[in-house]
Amino acid sequence: MFNIIVRARKDAKAVQYVNERNYGGYLRVSSLGGGRKFEEVKDGLQDALENPYVPIFLFGEKEKELAQRISEEIKGPFFVRVLRTKRVRNMRVDELYGNIEDIKARFRLGVAWSEERRAYILDPSNPLGLEINPDYDTYLAVGEGFRRHMKELLGVEMGDVSLVLRKLMNQEVYYSGPNKIAEVSKVIGRSTEVLWRILASEEVSLDETIEGNKEYIEAFERASAAFLKGFEGDIIVPWSGGKDSTAALILASKVFKNVTAVYVRMEYEMPLTDEYVERTAKKLGVDLIKVEVPMPLERYGLPTHTNRWCTGMKVEALYDVVKDFENPILVVGDRDGESMRRRLKPPVVERKTPFGPITEVMPIKFWSGMMVQLYILMNGLDLHPLYYEGFYRLGCTVCPSLADWEIRLLSELGHLPEIMKKRINGAS
Repeated sequence: MFNIIVRARKDAKAVQYVNERNYGGYLRVSSLGGGRKFEEVKDGLQDALENPYVPIFLFGEKEKELAQRISEEIKGPFFVRVLRTKRVRNMRVDELYGNIEDIKARFRLGVAWSEERRAYILDPSNPLGLEINPDYDTYLAVGEGFRRHMKELLGVEMGDVSLVLRKLMNQEVYYSGPNKIAEVSKVIGRSTEVLWRILASEEVSLDETIEGNKEYIEAFERASAAFLKGFEGDIIVPWSGGKDSTAALILASKVFKNVTAVYVRMEYEMPLTDEYVERTAKKLGVDLIKVEVPMPLERYGLPTHTNRWCTGMKVEALYDVVKDFENPILVVGDRDGESMRRRLKPPVVERKTPFGPITEVMPIKFWSGMMVQLYILMNGLDLHPLYYEGFYRLGCTVCPSLADWEIRLLSELGHLPEIMKKRINGAS
């Protein structure tokens, strides 16, 4: 969660309008009291920074010197932007919103390369120069299986650890150290295509990447924890075993004394998920409810993009558990970087159900895939085994959203269902 800090109260009023309109009012907006010199806003700055939310400073053209001085004085993850207007309140609402969205993306996507550490360091000023887009994401390609599959199936040598910028339409740019080494298209419904590649792999330390980002991730953890503490009720985490719901579960288990994880196991679940969920639940000490959901393919056929009948069954199974709780608060792992649809949702959604309202909260909404991975590893847990083989996301083995790359991986690992093999052979 973010604290947007401006100079004057009238500027704060303009930003608060955007906050209410686009974020449900769940960001924090603070004013420095109106002073133009650092000495005049020092106390207001200290008060604003006592809030655990990650600070974003917005200033007008007349406040450049103040912006520069504040940048020199504070530490931790923050971002300062001088807008192209005399005052923040003079900017058009949609343009102001666009600036906030761009800055939010910078916290996810901005990265520096540390030659000394041989590590990627999260940095919203983005010294490495990744392309910034509110709908992009980053993640780390790690594991010997991932490296082997990239080399054997695509002819790309990425080294032990690669930084991946995930763009629209499942198009990915791979970095090894400071170098761009490949761009791969994983568009759903098309063959995986290597758009270009070079041989320039570097040694990258995962341990140093974890250690070098510890303070950054902990700052976001404090912000997300403060956000979660504003909710009271029966805390339930819908848990797939994927990285996002796992990070949400870790965070919830730190904030709340009693947490229930609900694992809705679809019949065609991804391999190794059962073992991962059982093992991780024990380590976290959370209550685990497992629900089995059959998928009658013989009746409905394979799910398609226009007929995702399986999604309704999964939601129904989750709600069948949730209805037994008096005041259910669902802590979900939705993130901005997953899709535009999720980015445009506010951090809190009220769901109407036949058995009453459900509050759905998204504490890691502003995190990147890379941040989520590092958070899990920092807490002494492994990622789901399939991430070490080349997967970015986990669904079902008959999901219509499986890209050709994921289908090839499932086949390589011996986990592609026969019905999917028949569909592929029929299509070819």
